[in-house]
Amino acid sequence: MKYRHQLALRAGRELGEIEDVLTGGTHPMSGMRWGTKFSSLVYREKSMGTKEASETHPLKNNDGMLVIDTTSGSLIHRLAGYPQLRRSGLPPSMVRAFFFAAAITYLPLLIWAFLSPLPVARATQTLRLPFLLDWNFAFMYLVSFPSLVALTVNDQRLLNGALQRVQMDGIVSLSDEDAAALVARWKKMFRKINIGAQILGASIGALVTAFNCIAYTPSSVGLWIADKGKMLPIGYGFLYCIFLFFSLIPYYAARSIALSVFLQDLVTHAQIRMLPFHPDRCAGLRPVGRLGLRNQYILTVFGLNLVILAAVSLINLGTSSAIYDLMAAAVVAYLCLGPLVFMGPLLPFRAGMVRTKAELMSEVAQRLRIELQRMRSQLMSGIITKEDEELIDRLRKIGALIDELPVWPFDAGTLRKFLAAYVAPIASAGAFPLLRFVLGAIVKTNHP
Repeated sequence: MKYRHQLALRAGRELGEIEDVLTGGTHPMSGMRWGTKFSSLVYREKSMGTKEASETHPLKNNDGMLVIDTTSGSLIHRLAGYPQLRRSGLPPSMVRAFFFAAAITYLPLLIWAFLSPLPVARATQTLRLPFLLDWNFAFMYLVSFPSLVALTVNDQRLLNGALQRVQMDGIVSLSDEDAAALVARWKKMFRKINIGAQILGASIGALVTAFNCIAYTPSSVGLWIADKGKMLPIGYGFLYCIFLFFSLIPYYAARSIALSVFLQDLVTHAQIRMLPFHPDRCAGLRPVGRLGLRNQYILTVFGLNLVILAAVSLINLGTSSAIYDLMAAAVVAYLCLGPLVFMGPLLPFRAGMVRTKAELMSEVAQRLRIELQRMRSQLMSGIITKEDEELIDRLRKIGALIDELPVWPFDAGTLRKFLAAYVAPIASAGAFPLLRFVLGAIVKTNHP
């Protein structure tokens, strides 16, 4: 990271020299030399690594970077120990959060299943889906729910990490006045959003829990949570897990939307200075692109969970039009939500990148117009020097370089990761009927 930062600073200096060429060393509007303007807007080398920045500006960390707290009023972040972590400066442990989520959901029910009067791995006439054969429930609370908890706990660190990277490389800069107003405004808003989203999540979780209780308790269903139409003690543990899972989903969605709106507000008030030579091949904004991947990863996990739900239902609970309707609705929802959750956090920075690129192209065009007008006035006298030709050639090369600047904060590698994650559930859903057909043909061949 140290060498990457040094390369970015060197690239910024080179861009400052290019801007000197564009305006002959002086900005036409402000009269300020471009090198001075660029340095004052972008570089904070003197403030990096000093404690004076955090003492002078309480909204910045010890490296002089803008930070924002999005965890106020959040119960899950408090349980993850964010107040203590903030004082110690340590990041939250995603691995600990993942295993803790599995330990408070699936592990107790696994123990409870062996104490239940129903078989844990053998289907009977009344028990069509025993506990250990319910792969949907296992995947939900060994993969989906722990992943959701881990990503929710880590979103604060991921956001501030991305902001720190783009500030450290000089891509995004914000005045102290704008920073103070932005942080004060969004600290209050995040607290309201967190509290409101938790209330909404609890309400939705309670409704989904009640629906599951009504749907899976009848004896005709044959699920491991009930026996002869009566809820078993393990069934209440099942409802507890359902409540946790479907309470956290709306909360995660609300925070993701709030983060996207916050980034839009940040881009509106910040100065964005893309670096054509930045080694991340995204003009220095690739850290922002990873925010979109985070959302896509959890959506991919949910998509795989839906595929497993459909497979378990078709194999153990039989086929029905409701199952096919659920699968069709899930596919349509996934196809629509996939690009949205990935692009959501990136759209604010795309607007800023397009605006910055247009400004740079306009500066090249203005400088070219000035030089061409000057050379045109010299045509009659025939005084066209080699320096004039070299300047025009340099301006053309600079224009070609700016034209290659990206307008999305992700590179080809990030896009490949998104497409792989996006296609995985769809490919799994398509592979299941094929695999079932092949296995059925093998069974018929061996047992005619």
